[in-house]
Amino acid sequence: MADATVELINKEFVPLASNGWGFGEVLTARGEVVAPRLESGETGGPNGANNPFAPKRLQAALNKFKQLPAEKRTASVEELPSSWKGKALPNPPAEGIILKQIRRGFHRDAEGGTHRMLPVHVDFLWMTKAEWQSLVPKQPRVGDSTAIPEFLLTRIGNHHAQMVSPASCLRISAVPKPTLTLTVEDTSPDQIRLRLQGSFQVTEFEFPTPTNGIIDYQVFGCLHYDVKKKTFSRFDLAALGDVAIVRKDITPVPKGRTGHGGLLFELSGATPWERTPPYGRVSAGSGEAGYFKAGK
Repeated sequence: MADATVELINKEFVPLASNGWGFGEVLTARGEVVAPRLESGETGGPNGANNPFAPKRLQAALNKFKQLPAEKRTASVEELPSSWKGKALPNPPAEGIILKQIRRGFHRDAEGGTHRMLPVHVDFLWMTKAEWQSLVPKQPRVGDSTAIPEFLLTRIGNHHAQMVSPASCLRISAVPKPTLTLTVEDTSPDQIRLRLQGSFQVTEFEFPTPTNGIIDYQVFGCLHYDVKKKTFSRFDLAALGDVAIVRKDITPVPKGRTGHGGLLFELSGATPWERTPPYGRVSAGSGEAGYFKAGK
């Protein structure tokens, strides 16, 4: 798509993903068709007749939309098509925490140089209010360390740690034993500063087989809890992993190089986009119950 097309879409359209045949359908908020979907095939270039993003086609659909009566160009939540209801507004846990995740794979050559392996992938990790509150020490003393509740390690390991293929399944390993500890570094009437450290191993696979790879992660984090506001003001977490790729037909590491990956998490949730449900919550049939379940 040309830059002008991207600008037009961002300004005048709301992109939606939809399962089913065809592509490029343009609808009103009430679900009425403005431009019919096209069949998959050769698009004919940026201005091709079968290109759903051709500027002429988008502009024609926009002009047709603007000619509709005002009541057909808008809709309340109650008037949305039944298949859309509950999907237009992401619903994170009430008073929960959202962490934006950035995932990047790379490989290292014999001279220590790094080379990108996996395109940057963005996701979001959700925590309920009870979950993030369980991370705050009740009587913090500098130097005290404790194993944190199991939910955070298993959520990252089972839903957010893909590195060979972003859409694959994950299984956290029992051996070596996964660990994650929280250490109090400093306390004051205003803030508790915590350090997070640990490690875990995951097997990444295509359901039910084959195995894509095995990744050993080391976890590091810096958390700041605002005592007066009773919330986290900082939640930075990084997991760095050594990647052993089993399937050579998926993003193989060149001969003589080693595979690695990084998972970065930070506080988020300020915009509607940042409240997008986690991929692991809606994929592989895990659903909300599977995503928020702690343990194996």
